[in-house]
Amino acid sequence: ILAYSYRNDFSGIFQRVSGELNPAKPMERSATEVSLRRAADGHFYVDASINGTDMRLLADTGASVIALSVEDAESAGIDVDQLDFSMRVSTANGTAAAAQVTLDEVRVGSIVRKDLTAIVGRGLSGSLLGMNFFNSLSKFQIENDELLLKD
Repeated sequence: ILAYSYRNDFSGIFQRVSGELNPAKPMERSATEVSLRRAADGHFYVDASINGTDMRLLADTGASVIALSVEDAESAGIDVDQLDFSMRVSTANGTAAAAQVTLDEVRVGSIVRKDLTAIVGRGLSGSLLGMNFFNSLSKFQIENDELLLKD
């Protein structure tokens, strides 16, 4: 009876503890808001679904578009052998060869976007959630070690 009486309070506590254990897991604040906790290294990571495949991306407001490593692109069902890697992109680690693709679906918690442009980059060690995703939101902000995304 006691647990039932305080179920709403316990739900908030559970979500907070869960967020601390896995800061990349999107926490649903409402039907249109998702938040992410800052990781111990100071970055925000996102457990997202790309074309139905779950993967972890770094939330990167310095990236113009979503950038996938070759491995993550293959996991998302993209045939990388058929891509034209003639595009040159500047990264934090220098210049890389990349190919432009269109992602069928990008899902971060309850926020879903269809037909977003992305690049697949050779030599990327990880994948990035870039500004073309963030700019599709009505709001995104960092406050108190949380990245808030609003649809």
